[in-house]
Amino acid sequence: MNDKVDKALELFRGYKLDESRELLEDLIKDDPYNIEALITLGKIHSRTQNYGEAVNFFNKVIEKQPNNLEAITGLKLIQNILQLTNNYYYENPYTDDDLYEFEP
Repeated sequence: MNDKVDKALELFRGYKLDESRELLEDLIKDDPYNIEALITLGKIHSRTQNYGEAVNFFNKVIEKQPNNLEAITGLKLIQNILQLTNNYYYENPYTDDDLYEFEP
């Protein structure tokens, strides 16, 4: 089973995310709490901006290992990304309609 994880990590590092994801998803069917596979799946989904799935994978790691720094860091990173996105759309003064002149 370690060979599958190693191959998936190699694919991940080579930016072959779909192939890596498929291998890892097959792996967790047999071993649903393979920490390395779950963290890598979280990273893959985070890179592809599928943040909901990424959060689910990181949370599954934290269920088994509450102090896992990679999972905690992954969740914090996603939280920061979503906060920045939120701030940009809802608090950015440059999106304020009063800054633009509209002719009637």
